[in-house]
Amino acid sequence: MSTRASTQGGTDVTAPRVLTSTTSHKREPLLPTLEIFSRLDLRDLDLNLHHILEEGVTVESVAGVVADRGLRVWVVSGGWCDFFHRAPRSDETDRSVARQVDIARQLGAAQLRLFFGRLKYEDYSPSDLETVCGNLRRLSDRHPEVAFMFENHDGASLHPEVCRGILERVDRPNVRMNFDPINFERAGVNGMSALELLHPFVGHVHLKGLDRGEFCEFGVGDVDLTPLLRSLAAQEYRGSFTVEYEGPYDGTVRLYQSVQRARAVVRSSGLSDT
Repeated sequence: MSTRASTQGGTDVTAPRVLTSTTSHKREPLLPTLEIFSRLDLRDLDLNLHHILEEGVTVESVAGVVADRGLRVWVVSGGWCDFFHRAPRSDETDRSVARQVDIARQLGAAQLRLFFGRLKYEDYSPSDLETVCGNLRRLSDRHPEVAFMFENHDGASLHPEVCRGILERVDRPNVRMNFDPINFERAGVNGMSALELLHPFVGHVHLKGLDRGEFCEFGVGDVDLTPLLRSLAAQEYRGSFTVEYEGPYDGTVRLYQSVQRARAVVRSSGLSDT
């Protein structure tokens, strides 16, 4: 599944591409960050919605900088929603997602990253499976034009069999997996084993590093993701990649270095970074 269903600016969007996440710059002002990204040729973006949802930055101002600086927003990464909740708490999630979908539409992005929810694995039950699947099917029906990518991030979602069970049962083309191998590795789950179980449902992939249990830049640390990328190429993966940096050092420098490494590794693995 590609990040968009059409072309933008004459560019072929069916080939995998490497996107730069603004998540590492959540504590920095967004508009100057976008200008710096453009100067560094980090123009294909996965835009974290924190500044818009939590700090009052207007969508219009972001869209203006994106247009003026020649940036492209392919993915927006949304705020916390919990799809394990039942009504009436699920109504809050519905309202939040509707707002995020509207923001994505205004920025020209057809893909929204979300989380399954915070339910602990030990509390996960068949009734929770029914609830989350029902919520995701309704989400798919309400917004068929948006590709929703659900990340393995907390609690039950750090168990690949849980993610597969949900996505297999939901069975909607616009509800897929935002596969983060390092989140799995940090939780003690082998990333390659997780991919073997989840690869039919993977619509997007996150790239970063892990060093002695702490997040670091991509291409550094204890986990080499090159075999995983080669496996994706063998499976003819057509989604894209988002590079994140969540370490303690300068976010701009480490993110820039991570993107350069990711572009090289994606190309050498038989995937095409345009």
